[in-house]
Amino acid sequence: MNIKKIVVAYDGSTQSKKALDWAIAMGSADTEIIAVTVVRPPEFSPMVSEVDEFYADAERFYQPMLEKVRIYGKSNNKEIKTLILHGHPAESIVHFAYEQKADLIITGTRGLGGFKSLVIGSVAQKVVSYSKIPVLVVKE
Repeated sequence: MNIKKIVVAYDGSTQSKKALDWAIAMGSADTEIIAVTVVRPPEFSPMVSEVDEFYADAERFYQPMLEKVRIYGKSNNKEIKTLILHGHPAESIVHFAYEQKADLIITGTRGLGGFKSLVIGSVAQKVVSYSKIPVLVVKE
């Protein structure tokens, strides 16, 4: 199988860094890798300007982290595109991957098992459930 485009869910966690490593390792020289971070909107906000300010703060917070991703890619001879999405994390990741016609979504997970994973739920589980695109889940 020739993987031309990979979307990686990236939030700066150890698990997402491992997911990024998998994307770099699995991709060929012509594979496009896009690392996406999702900012969930605040649940309550009396004014639209506060929501805009929230997103602006999030952009300022995540841009340096995503710049490190781009630098890390270059150090591994890969150009990694980065993007900040707004919305529900799993839904946004899957929707973006569809729009981009990605061949694979890679996400990390804490690897919780048993009852705890049923109670907490995770973005990775939801991505697997929602996506028709193959998903690789990298455990800690």
